[in-house]
Amino acid sequence: MIRFTQREKLLTVASAMFVLIWSLYALAVKPAIARIATLNRVIPQKRSELEQLQSASKEHLRVHNSLADLHSRMASQGQDFELLPFLESLTQQHNLAEHAAMKPQTLRPVPGYTETVVEVELQDVKLSQIIKFVSAIESSKIPARTGTLHIMRDATDRNRLHAVVEIHSAKLDETQNGLVF
Repeated sequence: MIRFTQREKLLTVASAMFVLIWSLYALAVKPAIARIATLNRVIPQKRSELEQLQSASKEHLRVHNSLADLHSRMASQGQDFELLPFLESLTQQHNLAEHAAMKPQTLRPVPGYTETVVEVELQDVKLSQIIKFVSAIESSKIPARTGTLHIMRDATDRNRLHAVVEIHSAKLDETQNGLVF
């Protein structure tokens, strides 16, 4: 049997400790440090993505609720509602009947819905009358919106205007029972 001196035993133990420590560092500590550095770099990016996702989620909920509200407004207005008589009564209320000409048109943008578009031509009116008329449409309980608004000055009287307002109103078809979200 070979006998080792105290010095050789100490050198062997020291070498074994060195190999053990180096192995522990190479296999556990160094990868952990690299992973922590990667996570520290990625965390701000992921937080930013989370904020964007939360913002998109809030926007989606807002649009979903708005669509549900619009759907309930369309369902509650009844099948007998027509946009043209409603606009005629508004022109009467705002003293625009003798200045207004209306052209209705019906569209079917998607199955289950009908959209009525009425082009209202206002001749020889004041800006305040146009604003009150459009505001009355936008603030009404019916699901109508102003599509386009073109305003031109009258060539003979600079205080008078000619305007073309396009009003859109969506309506559920009789066969449409519910909206799929």
